[in-house]
Amino acid sequence: MKDFALRLAERARQTNSRIVLAFDPVGEYRDPKRAKELLHQLSDGLAGTKLGLPSLLAYGPQGLRRLLEEVEGPFICDLKMADVGHVNRMVAEEVFGLGFEAVIVHAFVGIREGVEEVVRVARERGGGVLAVCAMSHRGAEEYLNPRYLELMEGCHAAGVDGFILPATFPELIRRAREKYPEALILSPGVGAQGAPPGSALKAGADFEIVGRALLLSPSPREKLEEMRRELEWTRGYWPRR
Repeated sequence: MKDFALRLAERARQTNSRIVLAFDPVGEYRDPKRAKELLHQLSDGLAGTKLGLPSLLAYGPQGLRRLLEEVEGPFICDLKMADVGHVNRMVAEEVFGLGFEAVIVHAFVGIREGVEEVVRVARERGGGVLAVCAMSHRGAEEYLNPRYLELMEGCHAAGVDGFILPATFPELIRRAREKYPEALILSPGVGAQGAPPGSALKAGADFEIVGRALLLSPSPREKLEEMRRELEWTRGYWPRR
């Protein structure tokens, strides 16, 4: 496994968790103090945390930097980068400078002067790159998801650390796992979008990404523990590693 994948796996073993929190500043969490309290409350039950553009806009770069410095990671930046190479490079450099350990890039921009620039910056900074090759909403079936294996092939050759594949379409995960038995796969869509906890792991994913099911719960910590109990069968189990 590559460096970021190793760090994520080690954290998962430490916390006994295969859950990555998709944090957004919803409701009371627009207050950075409440956001920090929540992340502190959940961090020892998570494998990692993913933050995206809503958090960057709500807290600003320096506010986000402080949050990352004060809470246990690893942290993944989900800006779903989808621009030309030189812009992707500038964004990636800023993101890693804030303290993120990995970035998410859209595979559909292509490898040359696209994904490859993000991979180069990540290698220079000791970070990771995760490529979105399929998405969890229904509209993704129109254009993106039908070409996901082709997108994975290009990104795999470019040296990305892993892939984002949807828990809402477990058959895509199964086929990807068959083709890339050693790949790191993270799957969003668990909870609010309808995929039950554990379904993506059973299909072959390494981690499940959970957002609203935790953030909108009246008791996020209790909800996290409930979900971890549902994943108890994964304790000590690490396929292909």
